[in-house]
Amino acid sequence: MAKIQTAQARVLADNAGLGLKCDQVVTGPEAVIKALAKAGAVDDHPDAVAYATKQGAKQVELADPDAAAEVAEAAIEEKQADGAPNDPAAK
Repeated sequence: MAKIQTAQARVLADNAGLGLKCDQVVTGPEAVIKALAKAGAVDDHPDAVAYATKQGAKQVELADPDAAAEVAEAAIEEKQADGAPNDPAAK
């Protein structure tokens, strides 16, 4: 069985459903962390993670990656329905 690549990100807002609190550093499957970043729930830039870690952020594991992926997908779909660009950096 292949090892699942993991990634870290700084949590940008509380999400009770996922058990995440603002400014925590969350670790989870890379694809799920990237989806949460695309949805705007976390910042996966290495500088954001380094800053939060330096500030003493609590380190947490993503308890339910499948639920997190569903939350991310729903948030992305909602943004697209509102007319938001797929890539916020692209103007």
